[in-house]
Amino acid sequence: MTHPFPSREELRKAGKRQEAIDELYEVWLAAHAEAVKLAERIPAVFGDPPRPKITLHVARGYDDEWNLSEERIQELAALDPEQHWMEVSAESTQAEGWRFYLPAFLRHYLAEFPLPGWDAVYWACAERKHFDLITPEQAAFIDEFLNLCHAWE
Repeated sequence: MTHPFPSREELRKAGKRQEAIDELYEVWLAAHAEAVKLAERIPAVFGDPPRPKITLHVARGYDDEWNLSEERIQELAALDPEQHWMEVSAESTQAEGWRFYLPAFLRHYLAEFPLPGWDAVYWACAERKHFDLITPEQAAFIDEFLNLCHAWE
């Protein structure tokens, strides 16, 4: 689900400079419209990847604690209630993940496009890390995503 692009007033309240709004708002609207079209295809392209055993909180646990017991893994995994990537919140996508989290990362990035943010998503796609885990159709989608980013940068 994408959110409507913020109004000029909402952007002003969020701290965007008036000069930038006046100069770029129409461009931002056009870029956002393209992003919405691309985002609508994410469910069809990425489908329903399995929930990983190492969820975001488990990964952070390994980063912080290094060794985790099976009990600790279960405790941390319970902090990530999502069973489908469509349930992953925008806040959660600011951490690492791939097959399960990538569609959510892309959806949230495109929902706010072209406003700045979510750079980790762009760079993960641009660096083509873990591409051995995705299908050719998903790789082609990521290429479209990168082309959109480059067209509107």
